[in-house]
Amino acid sequence: MTGPINAFACWFWDFDNDGRLDLWVNPNNATLSEVVRDQLGQPSSGERPRLYRNVGPPRFFRDTTAEVGLDRVVLPMGSNFGDVDNDGFLDMYLATGRPSYSYLMPNVLLRNEGGRRFADVTAATGTGHLQKGHGVAFADWDRDGDADIFLEAGGAAPGDRAHNVLFQNPGSGNRWLTVKLVGTRTNRAGLGARIRVEGEAADGSVASIYRTITAGSSFGGNPLTCTVGLGRAVRIRELQVVWPTSRTRQAFRDVPLDRSIEITEARDGYRVLDAPPIHAADPTSPATRP
Repeated sequence: MTGPINAFACWFWDFDNDGRLDLWVNPNNATLSEVVRDQLGQPSSGERPRLYRNVGPPRFFRDTTAEVGLDRVVLPMGSNFGDVDNDGFLDMYLATGRPSYSYLMPNVLLRNEGGRRFADVTAATGTGHLQKGHGVAFADWDRDGDADIFLEAGGAAPGDRAHNVLFQNPGSGNRWLTVKLVGTRTNRAGLGARIRVEGEAADGSVASIYRTITAGSSFGGNPLTCTVGLGRAVRIRELQVVWPTSRTRQAFRDVPLDRSIEITEARDGYRVLDAPPIHAADPTSPATRP
């Protein structure tokens, strides 16, 4: 692990859903011309980001940047990650540029395609805002089960009066579960707790989605409640929580889909926080309210 040398924001996340935390590191050493040359397919000496996949012991981390399509010159400032389409795989939004007016370049939304590759969906989603981003948050502000994107923009240079931007997510139709943790022996917000959700598809196949409770990026902030995208799941077979301080392991069967729940460390059961949204799936789904 030797780069990027001039790094800015970074974070640990499980981008490929294998239960191990991977590492993303943003670079902060490129000129506008180097970014443009790279976009045009011309040679560019601008520093590139690094995605280090956690492959487990003894090697632990391997540079997988090129094979997942992220070997490109970018210049992120505020940046963060979240699952914008609720398919269970974490995407990322890079607010690019520097405070100077000369660094006008569109922000970038990168969609995670099943933990195999990242696709640039900036134009398709209308998220390529030109203003500088000094903080990014993925949050379900309208409580409809999908992650919206908030961009704190401008303000670093004299006269820069750019307004903040909220990108409302139109939804994908995929299923979800929002989990709020309340620690008793562990910190109250449950920071560091590990969540695993087993979602069952209509054909009976089961996929596990892994999440760790964090605040997101080092140059942005996400809510401490965790919304887990479950794709086309028709049932949650099991939800498991492991608390870092007490080492308590809690498991819940047949948790309802498309709901927000609260789990308290070492306490039996959970509490449903929200009624089903009006666009909830067919009530004949196997998921039932406890």
